[in-house]
Amino acid sequence: MSCILCSNKQFTFIAPRIRDSKTHKIVKCKHCSLVQLSPTPTAEEDRKFYNGGRQFKNIAEPTQIKKLETNQKDDTRRRAQLLGGLLRPKSAVLDIGSGFGFFLEAMRKAGLRPEGIEVSRFAREISKKVTSVKVHDIDLFSQTLERKFDAISLFHVIEHIAQPVEFLRRVSQMLKKSGKMVIEVPSLDDALLATCPPYRAFYWQRAHLAYYNAQTLRKVLKRAGLKVKKSLYVQRYSLQNLMQWMIKGEPQLQQPTFAAKSYGWLETFYKNQLSKQKQTDTLIIITQLS
Repeated sequence: MSCILCSNKQFTFIAPRIRDSKTHKIVKCKHCSLVQLSPTPTAEEDRKFYNGGRQFKNIAEPTQIKKLETNQKDDTRRRAQLLGGLLRPKSAVLDIGSGFGFFLEAMRKAGLRPEGIEVSRFAREISKKVTSVKVHDIDLFSQTLERKFDAISLFHVIEHIAQPVEFLRRVSQMLKKSGKMVIEVPSLDDALLATCPPYRAFYWQRAHLAYYNAQTLRKVLKRAGLKVKKSLYVQRYSLQNLMQWMIKGEPQLQQPTFAAKSYGWLETFYKNQLSKQKQTDTLIIITQLS
């Protein structure tokens, strides 16, 4: 096996097993420090994985659209506000990995001109019931859309890609010269990873081929010819989620909480402190073409 970023073949072991596969483990490249899944799945293995919706197996009853919408509404709102603050009305937006379509619909309602790309047949079928926005089924390693966009968003996408540098180079071809690319990934500097063994054991999964922090993601972006404009450290999950892990040692699969509303001041303090320390569960980097 070779590192998916620098092609080095020497690794240290991070985890001997992951939560949903008996044949994979987690390793760290000795050269560039990228943490990744081993062995790296083939393109055909990934195609079958996503078309069957296997990345959603931990979501209870995933075809109940109202429940999905409720569980994703905080992320949808936050991301819509972020993109809305960067763009003018009627800007063209491409959301890669558009999932169930809730963000696309929010962009449409906000007066933007969104389109999506989604490789999962499972997710595309649900998306048709959520939004009228066009969702493309294309392999970005073999083809791209001919038109260019004012912004391209990739929310929790790059960690699923086995060739991240080449992927971002191809995605960049669809970006206008003055356009922005917004990339969101789970952060490997998540404070809970270092303090809660049950969370750490649950964290590693088959769908994620790489695990990034700010340093390794910046290396990918630089190799792809993208210039970092801004980094944001965002804590998605709430203080209630922290308590669930620390006390019960298990995730909130049925109804994840992103805000502990009864203790708003404490929730704000918790998230702000993690952001200041750059130890949030989520990292967002806004980039432009170099």
